[in-house]
Order: sequence, then C-alpha cells, then structure tokens
Amino acid sequence: MRTSPSAVFDDGSVALARRTRRRRGSPLRYAIEHAAFLAVAGTLRLIPRGAGARFGRLAAPLVLRIAPRRRRILLENLARAFPEMAPADRRRIARESLQNLGAAFFEFLEVSRWTPEHLAARVRYEGVENLEAARRRGKGVVLLSAHFGSWELGALAAGRLGEPIASVVRPLDNPRLEAELTRRRTRFGNGVIAKREALREMLRAMRENRTVAILLDQNVMPDEATFVPFFGRLAATTSSVALLQRKTGAAVVPVFTWPDAGGGWRLAFEEPILPEEFSAGDPGRAELVRRATARYAEVTEAAIRKAPSAWLWLHDRWKTRPE
Repeated sequence: MRTSPSAVFDDGSVALARRTRRRRGSPLRYAIEHAAFLAVAGTLRLIPRGAGARFGRLAAPLVLRIAPRRRRILLENLARAFPEMAPADRRRIARESLQNLGAAFFEFLEVSRWTPEHLAARVRYEGVENLEAARRRGKGVVLLSAHFGSWELGALAAGRLGEPIASVVRPLDNPRLEAELTRRRTRFGNGVIAKREALREMLRAMRENRTVAILLDQNVMPDEATFVPFFGRLAATTSSVALLQRKTGAAVVPVFTWPDAGGGWRLAFEEPILPEEFSAGDPGRAELVRRATARYAEVTEAAIRKAPSAWLWLHDRWKTRPE
C-alpha cells in the first residue's frame, strides 16, 4: 500500500510535503529569458576564466536601477535589522551585499567550464571534522545554510568531501532556466531535490545515511511557517528541518560559505546540532519544532551578523506576518 505524504510524519504535519504549483508562463517569455541568459553566459566565455566575479561586482548595482522595489526592501531590511547603525554604514552594507551577490552569481555561471581543480582553488575548507562526526552517527546529515556568500559554490565544494550531496531547491518557473541551473549544480556529481518532491527524497536520503542541504533563510507561507525570532522580529520560517530531524534523528550541521580575504571563499562547517538539544522538560511536538527552528534561525543570524554584507538582504524575509 502506498503511503501518502501527509501520513509519513506521525504528527500529521505536511510541511515537508507541500507541493508548489508552477505558475503558467508564456513560452515566448521563457524563450526571451533563456536567450538573455545565454547571452550573459556567452559574454562570460569571452573574458578570462575567473573574471566572472569581478564582472559581477561591477554589474550588480544595476539591480537597484531596474528594480526599485528591491531597493526599498534592501534598505528597509537593513534599517530594521540594524536600527542602531548609522545610515551611511547601512548604505555601505547594501552596496557590498549587491556586489557580493553579483560576484557569486556570475562566478557560478562560469562553473560550466570549470574543472575540479579550479573549484578547489576557489574554495577552502574549515571544520570538516564536524561533517565527518555527523556522518559517523549513521542517521543522515542535513546541511543547514543560507543565501550567504557564494552558497552555490559552497554546495559544489561540499559535494567533494567524501560523497555528493543533494540540495533542496525551488524550481524556477522557466523550465529552460531551471535546466541551465541544474546543469551547473550537478556539474561535479551533486544532485538536486525539487521542493515539491522533498519529503520522500529527504527521508530516503536519511535512511541511506546521505547528506542533503537546505537553505533556511527565506520567507514561507503561513501554513508552512513556524514564527521564530530573526534579527529581533518574528520571521516565518520553514519547520521542515525540525520535522525531518525529529522523525529521523539526523544531525543538522550549519555551514556557510564566507568571502575569503584572498578573493575566494571559505566553506566552514560548524558543530552538529543534535535532536537531544531540544528535549529538555519533555516538551510537546509543537514546542520541539519551535525550539529547533529557533535554534537554526539563531545560528543563521549569528553568521550574518559577523559578515552582514555577505547575506541576501534583497529578499523580503519578513513578508509573512503572524496573525
């Protein structure tokens, strides 16, 4: 008998099983977007390998000219997260955040012509023993990360440590662009798990003691959300990682891809977060999920506070509000 996604968790939660429907788009629009993407990718092939990051830093400020709404979100997020900071410092972080995003994005586009050696030259490792310790538990590993630094290159580099990993992603509405991103994400053997299929695939990965990666720093809809503090405000945060950890006993390893002083990136694995950390006092299911989700948000915020310009402040993180 087949088990329905909603029955996999004994608590009846379907947060991991929620299926996102693709919006219908115009085939012409998809073709135009794909052509624009290929034009950019083709331009990168005309410049020396490794120059994509520099190109991205120069091009990124154009975002604010063509997307004024994103400019508003960017500055409002920083003002609310750092009310004590001088406006000039917030504007500097905003500018550097855009430059970091541009560098990370355009460098990721270059991956299609990289070798493993080139990737190794761009990303160095730190705290690998934490990942190894989590894997030795034999219950699978969840890499907890964020849109921080060069998260796409970080995933590629993590997949070179012993075994490939699978990243949970929300597919783009444009299937042509999604195919381009997937080709780069799987360049060195990694896999991808579409968000709408995440439940079954993640549970299978944990049973097989494999490693999956999830970005936990984006806004979610109210029926998926656990509201936990993030920069002093309640933020709608997915409970999927907490539910998965509760169901499987997997270790959660925070990992972030930090900008490095030499112009590359530093992939740093932190100490594993184990399910026993949240069980004091015999709390109920809802409290366990809240505690775990709050802990994940806490480690994410701590990383961002250390390097604010490395995070994606353009995202409307606090869009969903509690009733």
